[in-house]
Amino acid sequence: MNAVEAVLLSPYRPPTSYAVNLNPEEAEAWLNGFFALWHPAVLALLSRPLVCASTHDHDTPREGFLYCLPTGPMLYQPDNWEDLVAGANAVQFPATPNQGTTNANLQESLQLYLQRNSDKALSATLMGCPRELVLPFEAVGYAYSLIETLYDAASHDRMLDESGFWADIQQAVQSVADGNTGGLRAALKLAVEKLTYARQVLNSNNLRLVDIVLRDAESLNSAWPASLHSGLPITVLCSAKTLEDQAKDHPELFAELRGKFHDNLPSSVDLAVGSYRERDDVHLPTESQFWNWHEAQQSIQKLFGVSPSVAGRLRTSFHPQTPSWLLHAGYKNAVLLAFDGALTPGRNAVIANWTGPDGKGMDSFARTPLDASDPLTFFNLGCSLHSAFNSDSNPTVAFRHQQHPAAVGYAQLVALADLGEACGEWTSLGRLLADSHYGDYLGQQTADDYFNDTLDDVVTNHRNTTPVSGFAAHHRARRTVDSAYTLLGLYRSLTASGERDADILRMVEADEHTLEKGGTINDKALSAAAGLLADRLQVRSEPKPGVMVFNPCNFTRRVALELDNFGLIPVADVVKAVEVAGNKTRLVVEVPSLGYAWIPQGNTSTQAQKPKFITATATSVRNETMEAEFDTETGAIRAVRDLRNRTNRLGFQLVFNPGSQTKAHSTTMTNCGAALGEVVCEGDILNDHNEVLCTFRQRLRAWIGRPVIELRIELDPKKPITGYAWHSYFGARFAWRDRRAALFRGSHGVNDRTSHARPVSADYLEARLGSERTFVYTGGLPFVQKHEERMADVILLTEGESGRNFDLLLAFDRDYPMQTAQSWITPTPIHFTSKGPPSAGTNAWLAHIDLPSVLMTSLKPVSASDGFSRAVAMRLQETAGYAGAAEIRFARDPSRAVLIDGNEVEGAALNLQDGAIPTEFSANELFRVKAEWS
Repeated sequence: MNAVEAVLLSPYRPPTSYAVNLNPEEAEAWLNGFFALWHPAVLALLSRPLVCASTHDHDTPREGFLYCLPTGPMLYQPDNWEDLVAGANAVQFPATPNQGTTNANLQESLQLYLQRNSDKALSATLMGCPRELVLPFEAVGYAYSLIETLYDAASHDRMLDESGFWADIQQAVQSVADGNTGGLRAALKLAVEKLTYARQVLNSNNLRLVDIVLRDAESLNSAWPASLHSGLPITVLCSAKTLEDQAKDHPELFAELRGKFHDNLPSSVDLAVGSYRERDDVHLPTESQFWNWHEAQQSIQKLFGVSPSVAGRLRTSFHPQTPSWLLHAGYKNAVLLAFDGALTPGRNAVIANWTGPDGKGMDSFARTPLDASDPLTFFNLGCSLHSAFNSDSNPTVAFRHQQHPAAVGYAQLVALADLGEACGEWTSLGRLLADSHYGDYLGQQTADDYFNDTLDDVVTNHRNTTPVSGFAAHHRARRTVDSAYTLLGLYRSLTASGERDADILRMVEADEHTLEKGGTINDKALSAAAGLLADRLQVRSEPKPGVMVFNPCNFTRRVALELDNFGLIPVADVVKAVEVAGNKTRLVVEVPSLGYAWIPQGNTSTQAQKPKFITATATSVRNETMEAEFDTETGAIRAVRDLRNRTNRLGFQLVFNPGSQTKAHSTTMTNCGAALGEVVCEGDILNDHNEVLCTFRQRLRAWIGRPVIELRIELDPKKPITGYAWHSYFGARFAWRDRRAALFRGSHGVNDRTSHARPVSADYLEARLGSERTFVYTGGLPFVQKHEERMADVILLTEGESGRNFDLLLAFDRDYPMQTAQSWITPTPIHFTSKGPPSAGTNAWLAHIDLPSVLMTSLKPVSASDGFSRAVAMRLQETAGYAGAAEIRFARDPSRAVLIDGNEVEGAALNLQDGAIPTEFSANELFRVKAEWS
């Protein structure tokens, strides 16, 4: 009788250069059939490895052949082919997408064959071989197939020692029959060594295999992949909150992961945790982003006793500053992948050097992982390996696990790792990034290189009730928290800590955690901090009623105040404008940077200031520099003029996309005083059939001494909004007069020119024409959509939006636009006091930075080093795009200063110069300075 041969009858072959797009069930059936033919009971019958053939090559079955027919496309065979198989003393069985069914089909057909051929006793003894002994044979068979595919792809002569390889396989089969598991492993390791040598002939580079496990709320109860239980390196990419939830809701799964971490020993698990909560940080303030990173590190340290070094996210929130800021936050590497389909910078290599505007960068993993739950991944794996060898300096193939279990082929690949590295070495992301020293250099990126459709995500997928207004509310609430920290930091710079400021600090920290975890806060902590600082400054003040006004920004601000029953005061010193209307006093006050201004209580003897000019008419408002005028028919702002040359810089109208018109019912001057001009316009937004879609109320305000115009929009939709959020919305449409104007956007402290159709920006938009710079400050409303060449919509209401009030700011020719953006959303802490001005005078700074392009994002009390009584940390960012140097001063000279990172790890010491802290920085650099007092 002829020697038995195994044949897989299929029109498909493992692809070489181009992936084949099969139906997943067809690929699964093919792989199940292939692995079934590597069962020890089959191998005992064979004189060589199985072959793949087309059906027409075996129209006439051959004696002693074992045929596997995967389910799939119609096989063109004679109608009586099964009878011909039986007559030829051959075996045939179908392979299905179910591995258990396929193996059962093999067992049934093979038993019939063995009953007819009693001389095949060895095969009969192996029929009931347990799964743990079958899997290593399947693993070696898979490696053999992949090596063959690589040779085919390279059109290279086979360099595998076929006879020696097959002898090792037969020795392993005999070891199974003898119950010698040690001999089985030794024989298969020899076979894998031959496969490894054959692969290295083609390419001697070390191939890396990376397992990435993605976890979110929907996959918390999913089992861990086989690689975790096999002790192979894996990378778990998720948020810290996800792991906290798993520890709480699925402790058995969490225990399996936690068991891989041992004190003072390296772990096989990398935790790529780049956030505490998966949220849209790209639209949130700087300090909110750093809170998210810091909280993630604290949480992982608490859960596992380690700190994550690789930052990874499921929900993309990248921007140009991300790599620099991640380094500042304490991460070493990042995962530069968009698992949600977002736009990220183009790259080709496995490792990309991701660089920020300040020139600092980090090596980041940039290879899109293959879906481990898709059988096509393993059917096409040979093609993927060939592509990695040909195109990568660091040949790497990554697999992604999420909610569904791994497909057939993955278990075999994991089992192969126990026998050798014929198809690559398993590694973690951290080790891969540490060992790789070259890759793509992405260079300087702009905001246009990043985009994620956050608006559609929060509206359609998350059903957020504040998909637009929630971002603006968060910006203002975050500045409230940061302002409270700043006042406490200024207090700490003046005096040692006590119980009162420690209690207030705990209040602020609680507010911060509440806000960043999705809650709402009030301003009680800010008011308490203002009272604390005022009491400290007025220790030696004489009794005299007044109000202390604080400035938590590092630049001089002119703030507008409306105080009840305060009385009339003269326009002098820091007071730039005053008016009294009824029991309300309106003031414009100039407050020094990081300082205070004291204003005395008004009295009846003070004469009212005569208006310098008319601040409001029936349709317009104005101050010294700007004028805005309503159209009485449409309710649009027909002009926002520069009063220096009467140039119309900007127009505005409320719109409903995709089409609408507006009609004004009334335009009313509500205030025309020595400090404030105010006009209110009310009307309707109509559709093409003159049906009312929404009513509106718009308020324009112009304050004397403040070169901006405030716009408040109140909307009351009459019909629910439905549809794709970018196509169906109420918005504020701004138009500039010349299509040649360039559009810029403020993006996390950097002014970037943009040509994007949706230039999202939570800070501002700028239309620049020559020396003219016209700004629309969105106050945290991030979603903007361009129309034609000279119009842009700030989106206000979309489907599900519950917010109804929106605030915008219009300004001209700002040299440092980020100052205005921060000032617009920063509260003005005030404290009514019964004492007179502090000993330093009616106004003074308590800390000062002598370069206006350096923006302070936070000032916090921190722990002092040994030998020092108190310390504060100041985070700063250069915003003009120029390298430079600056000096930081405090009212009381510090004893020591040092650079620190986001986790307060000390860096270079800063030598004090006459009490000033000297700093040097590159363009757009973000850095942090710690000052300490003895």
